[in-house]
Amino acid sequence: MKTRTLLIAIVTILVSSGLFAQESPPIHYKQFGFNFSSLNSFGLHFKTGNEKTLFRLNLLALDLGQNSEWGRPQDSIDLKSSSFGFGIRAGFEKHIPVAARFDFIWGIEAGINMNYQKMKQHGIYYNDYETSSWSVAPLIDVVLGATYTISDHLVFGAEITPGIRYSFGKTKSTYPNNTIETTDSDFSFGFSNNSANLSVAYRFGK
Repeated sequence: MKTRTLLIAIVTILVSSGLFAQESPPIHYKQFGFNFSSLNSFGLHFKTGNEKTLFRLNLLALDLGQNSEWGRPQDSIDLKSSSFGFGIRAGFEKHIPVAARFDFIWGIEAGINMNYQKMKQHGIYYNDYETSSWSVAPLIDVVLGATYTISDHLVFGAEITPGIRYSFGKTKSTYPNNTIETTDSDFSFGFSNNSANLSVAYRFGK
């Protein structure tokens, strides 16, 4: 009789523990936000995962600009220039709690940047010319930063992303009598102009 009672008690405890575990599953978070690293460099990010590890995806507009000058008094030159660039990153980040709502983050990501620039000159006293260039830069970054969460939904972040970058591109300059093409390549390690950024995001989970 005592053995039967003991078995019933053990089974009851195990079933209760199982039910309790089912009632409290880990929270899965999703986060959408904006990144800013300068006035002409911004982007969108998406993150998903749990409190400790998040997958991250960043879409960046690295540079957007257009400029025109015409009939300059000093030389009557007309100048037109435009540029744009974008990039994509994918990776993960780990969160380490430091204080209430404040986390240190570290991780790694890989991606690619692409840029294009064009300039055209027309003048009375100078030769007309047109130049255009493009570049592609694959990269691997280390992610280091911190986040602060308000009311479990609004997340502010700051991070730096030093890394390894290789850039390859071409430039074409066209003059009235000839055309010149050059190829450029560059390898760098460390920080770039856009390696530090701030972010604001909305987080929700279930």
